[in-house]
Amino acid sequence: MAEAMLTKRFALAGIMVPGRHGKLIGEAGVTIRVVGDIAVAHVSARKGQNAALLLVLARMVGAPVADQPQRVARDTLSITGISPGQWRLVVRGHNSEATLRAAIAELQESAVVTELGDGLFLADISGPRARAALAKGIAIDLHPGAFKVGAAAQTSASHIGLHLALIDDKPTFEMISAASTAGSLWSWLTSSCGEYGCDISV
Repeated sequence: MAEAMLTKRFALAGIMVPGRHGKLIGEAGVTIRVVGDIAVAHVSARKGQNAALLLVLARMVGAPVADQPQRVARDTLSITGISPGQWRLVVRGHNSEATLRAAIAELQESAVVTELGDGLFLADISGPRARAALAKGIAIDLHPGAFKVGAAAQTSASHIGLHLALIDDKPTFEMISAASTAGSLWSWLTSSCGEYGCDISV
C-alpha cells in the first residue's frame, strides 16, 4: 500500500489576494505581509530549570530573555514569553525547520518542547496607520508609550484569540493565531485596514 504524503497547506489558501485593497488613493496606510515559511515550537521550563533555560534562550538570541511577555530576536529566530515559564520559538525562512530542530536540541535538558507544525498563522502588520487599524478590535493599549518595541501580549480581535508583538518602531506588529481561525481573523483585519488603504503580500 502506498504511503499517504502529507503536504503543507497555506492557512489563507483561496482567501488572501495579494495587492492593494481598500482605499486606492495615495500611499497605503497599512502593509500586511503573510509569513508562510515558519517553524514554531512551544517551550516549557522543566521543574527547577527556569533559570537554566533562560540562560540557554539568551545564548540563542545573544540578548537577555525574560520570564515575561517580551519578544527578543536575532536573525530568523525569535523568542517570545507567553506565560510564566513558557515561551514560543518562531523561525522564519526557507531553512526554518532545520534551524528550529537545532534550537530544540539545545533545550532538551532544561525544557519540554512541543513542535506546533502548521498549526499557526503569522502576519506582519506595518505602516503609519497600523496602530489605528489594530486598535479597532484589539483591547490593549497600543500607544507607543505603552506598547513598546519588544512588547508582547495575548489578546483577541472579533472574538478570535491571537498573540501580538511589536517588532520595530516603524511600527511593525507580529500577529500570530491558530491556522484554524485564520480566515475569520483575516476578514476582520482586512476590513479594519480598508479605510487606510492596505498593501498585501506574501
